[in-house]
Amino acid sequence: MLIDRLVRLLLPRQGQFFSLLEGIADNIQSATNLFEELITAEGHPAFETIAAKLKSVEVASDAFEAGVHEELDRTFVTPIDREDLAALAKALDNVVDGMEHAATFASLYQFERLTEPMREMVRLTVGAARHVAAAARLLRRFGNPEAVREATASVRSLESEADSVFRKAVAGLFTESLSPADLVRQKDLLAALEGGIDQCEDAMDVIRSVLVKNG
Repeated sequence: MLIDRLVRLLLPRQGQFFSLLEGIADNIQSATNLFEELITAEGHPAFETIAAKLKSVEVASDAFEAGVHEELDRTFVTPIDREDLAALAKALDNVVDGMEHAATFASLYQFERLTEPMREMVRLTVGAARHVAAAARLLRRFGNPEAVREATASVRSLESEADSVFRKAVAGLFTESLSPADLVRQKDLLAALEGGIDQCEDAMDVIRSVLVKNG
């Protein structure tokens, strides 16, 4: 009946939104497991395989983000602001994108193994992304901003540590006898890795902001 359809349209579809966001969180966790393999990867084929697997996770994450927007289009009343839901979906998806982007760089640039600073940045990103995934699963309890206080502090600390590793690594490139091509490829991958952990901090800030706003 028409009245039933109108009621379904007007009622908050809270479960759908949070299930979709948790789906992206699950993909973040899956991405970290693959991304972590870069630390021990040896040989270009290994990097190609990791990048290809991460691409599949990234595509799945994009589908969840698209699902959030589809729900927004068909839902009149949302559990929290529409802009907040869209921002959460985008920020979480960007965490997966950042890891996939860095792995793709490692593959395209024909790396045989990562340098120690690169491996350290991977470790730091994995830690930060896992904190983000855990925090995203708390969004259903959006009335409790204190639930993510520790995770927020941890991600900021990891991002700050990654910044230090990045700066020292880039400075070190110019003291080594590298060919111009190798200097560029190493600098670009370091920058991609830094961008990935920056996405983790950005996502954590969005989660914290939404929880505080709705607390």
